[in-house]
Amino acid sequence: MTKIGKVEEKTENEGQRPATKIAFYTLGCKVNQFDTEGLITESREHGYEVVAFNEPAAIYVINTCTVTKEAERKAKQLIRRVKRKHPDAYLVVTGCFAQTSAEVLAALPEVDLVVGVAGRDRLFQMLEEELPFNRKNRVLSWAEADGFAVFTPEFSGQTRAFLKIQDGCQSYCSYCKIPFARGPVRSLPSAQVMKEIERLLALGYKEIVLVGIHLGHYGIDLETDLATLLTQIEQKWGGADTKWRLRLGSVDPSDFTPQLMEVVLSSTLLCNHLHIPLQSGSRKVLSLMNRDYSPDDYAGLVSLLRNGRPGLALTTDLMVGFPGETEADFIETLNFIQAVGFARVHIFPYSLRQGTKAAQMKEHLPRRVKEERVKRAEAIARDLAKAYRELFLDQVVEVLIEETNRDGYGEGFAREYLRVQVKEAQEPNTLLHARIVRADREPLTGVVIAS
Repeated sequence: MTKIGKVEEKTENEGQRPATKIAFYTLGCKVNQFDTEGLITESREHGYEVVAFNEPAAIYVINTCTVTKEAERKAKQLIRRVKRKHPDAYLVVTGCFAQTSAEVLAALPEVDLVVGVAGRDRLFQMLEEELPFNRKNRVLSWAEADGFAVFTPEFSGQTRAFLKIQDGCQSYCSYCKIPFARGPVRSLPSAQVMKEIERLLALGYKEIVLVGIHLGHYGIDLETDLATLLTQIEQKWGGADTKWRLRLGSVDPSDFTPQLMEVVLSSTLLCNHLHIPLQSGSRKVLSLMNRDYSPDDYAGLVSLLRNGRPGLALTTDLMVGFPGETEADFIETLNFIQAVGFARVHIFPYSLRQGTKAAQMKEHLPRRVKEERVKRAEAIARDLAKAYRELFLDQVVEVLIEETNRDGYGEGFAREYLRVQVKEAQEPNTLLHARIVRADREPLTGVVIAS
């Protein structure tokens, strides 16, 4: 059997053969994006040539998501499409869907290799071995897996770098398969976090986003915590003259300890933006979801954060149509999100996940009811986003330019996670200040001012 991906060594009598081409596609969250970038970097170190996913390649790697049925449907659709277009290519499926449903994916005739999340750091070793065709499924259980898989991606062509500092989840919310897909909590030791930040800063990045599956549980396996890590980062790089900024991924409401609150409210590095999942504004529904906070807890946290960080952009996730959610529960949720005044709300319908407690619950709602509730919540979310944007009219914001848009303007994100365009062409990765002159839609429009 041909050794997949093996690059021939150059000899005196034979020219260097071209490297094997490999392409990657990511479905799902920022942690999955980080993992794919890590695999891309590793593939280059193993001698592969990385090409765009729509180009011909010898190997295609699809990094999957299992959060919803729709994510799994998209993965299967993509698998079929790749093999129709490239029937001779070698197709690898990895990620969360692969971890939880390896047998399902291995049974697909289009799939050549299934590698989950556990043991994925061995992917290129597997590709360079002679794999028997009857060993499609190479997914390990979490008991067989190593600890934290350390990737060092370079994020080529991007202006923001993601840094995964935590993986795994042990919360077992009643609707969620992620603990089964991602395994127990594992954290990147703080010394390695600091080293990775130094590496990314040396590469020129001016925004670093700390991400994890349950970011607020960082360090519980290492006898440390997120507050201690952020304090270390702030002590080393913080200050009024800092030339880069730090952003946090999603942090659950119950993870805001007094120590974390203290560093979040005092930090000069942290962007004025927090993503804090809500899921529901109904006390009853939150209890059914096995979320360990109430709407009152959430509202109290928001009040403290906004008092300490004026103008804070608060974004969230909202699940509608959970089993047993009545119209009254849903109205309670709508009233709650209006009272909080989110800058952005990611809304999605409940999706039944086999193997979870919610799958066994009674009173599952019809699809049409869930879809109708999504639309009602989205209408309110649009109004909330507009109201938040308009707070910035005639205000000065810091913008990290990411690209030149089709109008020839520099465009990027403010610290508040608002897209802003400035009426001048700007080099990507430029950090500048702009006065907002139009805020009725996103991107907001600003005029560059002297720092």
